[in-house]
Order: sequence, then C-alpha cells, then structure tokens
Amino acid sequence: MKNKNTPPVILLNMAVDVINGRENDVIISKYVERVSDSGAVPMLIPSIEKEQNIETLLDLADGVVFIGGRDYDARDFGEEPHPMAGRNRLRPHFDIAFAQAVLKRKMPVLGICAGCQLLNIVTGGKLIQHLDNAEEHKGGVYHSARIISDGFFARAVNGKVHDEISVNSYHHQAVHPEYTGKDIKVTALGFDGTIEAVEIPGERMVLGVQFHPERMDDLAPGFFDLLRDEAIKFRS
Repeated sequence: MKNKNTPPVILLNMAVDVINGRENDVIISKYVERVSDSGAVPMLIPSIEKEQNIETLLDLADGVVFIGGRDYDARDFGEEPHPMAGRNRLRPHFDIAFAQAVLKRKMPVLGICAGCQLLNIVTGGKLIQHLDNAEEHKGGVYHSARIISDGFFARAVNGKVHDEISVNSYHHQAVHPEYTGKDIKVTALGFDGTIEAVEIPGERMVLGVQFHPERMDDLAPGFFDLLRDEAIKFRS
C-alpha cells in the first residue's frame, strides 16, 4: 500500500544502446534530474518486454515519463520504413507494451519527443516519417510553438490559446496530422504546422510534446511540476 505522505513516484522508460559491444539499458540523466527537481521520486524501468515486470513496477508508480530517443519502427503503424527513417532502435516493442499498460491504467503521462510520437502510435495513429524541412527541426534549433487549444499543455506553459512560446527541436519525424490516434487532440503547433503537443482530453494528464522541455530551464519546471501534481492526485 502506498504511503500518501511520501513524494509521488514517476516511472521512466529506458533506451537500449550498444556500448563496447554489449547491450545496456540507458537514460539521459537530465530526465531523472528534472523529475527529482520537481520533488517527485524517479524510478527506472528496464526494456524487458515481460508483462508482469511492467505491471509490478506500475503498481509502485504514480506517474510516467515516456523519454525521447530513436525512431520507432514504421511497421508498428502499418507502413514500410522511409529511407531516412532510423532502424536502429533496440527492443522497440517494449515501449509499445509499456505505453499500452500505462494508458490502460489511466495514469498521468508526459511523453517527450519520441515519447510524444509513441503516444500517437499506441492509440492507433501514424507518424510523418521524415519532414520535408527536417533540417529546420534538428540539432536543437529553436522555433515558435502556438497554443491552439486549452489543456495541460497550456497549463504547463502558463499560457492561453493563440499564445506563442519558443521551443527547441531535435527531430525529423512528427505526429501525422491526418492520422492522429484515438482520442488524441492536438493542442499546439509549430511555426510550420508541425504538431508540437498532443493530449488525451480528460481529468487525467496525458500529454505529449515534440520538443525537449527537460533541456529548457525556463519551461522544465512547468511540465515536471504539473506531472508531479497530477501524480499526487492519481495516488489519492
């Protein structure tokens, strides 16, 4: 039984990378730091696609972060990979199983970059596999994002509809506007119409952002503090 007087626990998925010829579960420390800075407790789940492992760790958690990373396999949304799409994500089906289990429990979620795309995939949507102007979205370049609907995104940035903010960009794929997943609502768009935020409307926070707020000192507290608050509500 969870102790309501302790900080909420936020579960973060990990990537798999090959280091010195061996597979390793890894995560960029900044995700963990931002969760900790918010006052929540970060907990990591390795990429082992075993239902009981996922369910046992979710029993201990109050909220979830889907981290960014490499391209997901286009065959997971019914397409053949684009020539520019990466095919080197290891154990991608773990993330699919993990995300499905999380959404089934209606837990608070923050999906970041590929984690935003994962939300769309597991709800039946598709991705743009390679943006025509991909060079304008890669390498950490900053561009504008406009709020187009009220929701958790607007709350996280303390904004309102039509407000614009500046966000970073580290991607060449994006949520496909013609193939958004079931119940997915677009709540922010980039300077060129690229989808910057998606949500599943409801009383629980399920928010995906295409940029990396964990790398932005000005925006990070808004997103991670909101996730902490939603995790506290979920626990109670």
